[in-house]
Amino acid sequence: MNSPEHVRLSLAAAMTLGLEKGRFYRDAKLGCINLLMIYDDGCRGNCAFCGQGRDMPENADCRSLIRVDWPTYPMETVIDRLVHAEKNTPHVERICISAVTHRNSSRDMLDMVKRIRQRVNLPISALITPTNFKKDDMQELKDAGVQRIGIAVDAATEDLFEQHRGKAVKGPHSWTGYMEGLRNAIDVMGAEETGVHLIVGLGETEREAISFMQDVVDMGSEIHLFSFYPEPDSRLQDHPQPPMDTYRTVQIAHAMIHDGTSSYSKMVFDESGNLTDFGVSRETLEQVVRDGRAFITSGCSGCNRPFANETPEQAMEGKFRNYPFLPQPDDIEIISGQVRQLKQAATP
Repeated sequence: MNSPEHVRLSLAAAMTLGLEKGRFYRDAKLGCINLLMIYDDGCRGNCAFCGQGRDMPENADCRSLIRVDWPTYPMETVIDRLVHAEKNTPHVERICISAVTHRNSSRDMLDMVKRIRQRVNLPISALITPTNFKKDDMQELKDAGVQRIGIAVDAATEDLFEQHRGKAVKGPHSWTGYMEGLRNAIDVMGAEETGVHLIVGLGETEREAISFMQDVVDMGSEIHLFSFYPEPDSRLQDHPQPPMDTYRTVQIAHAMIHDGTSSYSKMVFDESGNLTDFGVSRETLEQVVRDGRAFITSGCSGCNRPFANETPEQAMEGKFRNYPFLPQPDDIEIISGQVRQLKQAATP
């Protein structure tokens, strides 16, 4: 089963489109229908953290990615369900098509975009890999109806990129190629219509994560934050999730950088690279926490990826990484206890 005739859906998307049964914890509602390309010979990438890595057992039949299953359906069945969802499911705001690293992915994604656009008017995002998508490919996607392009750089530094995605794991990707691809995407799509995925917890310091975010924003793009979750059978299956206080720190810095409340140059870090001062008053920090929006899933408009970075059981324990909705007062109480700077100030 190959794209463009077949496509995978995230389990959440399949549930939202009525193709799978299930319900969301706390009645979360998926805002973006995530499609993932599929090929019989699998993805040619070999990323250490990914459930689709080339060296994964039964690579071509891999089902798990960002913690959840991705069942496969005929493309026309999915389009029929998208037509129905656009008319009858108001919380569905967007479609995102994710490429895999394959020689045919740029051609086939263009075909998929055209098919969807013929019948569905929802905004379309394309998550691409610069290894296979060149500037002309990006322009063709835009001309066909793609409203936004995402690039999953994932690692905050060149060394970590090469360690987890490049030469060290015999992968086809390079940091230089991805940075060039990001610049091309910004040129093609224009300001604020590109997004960069960053996974927190791959071995970077808080300083490195926040410095990378600032660099991307300065280039004219946005950061979409993910918290590392170990995929079974991947090279990093035993790698721990980042501590909650670290992820909260990066989320707050992310919000401040994007809205201009602070910047990397104003923030202070210790010798280990941990952030010790956001460069704002305590009152401002408390206001950002109380507001809650810093802790909502960051991504294209409508993309909230419920429980992609944590299990529902973890969420029930107060360990939501990315909230798929605005945190409520009880959630803010929990979050406040997870923010290192507030915990330290509260300690006698």
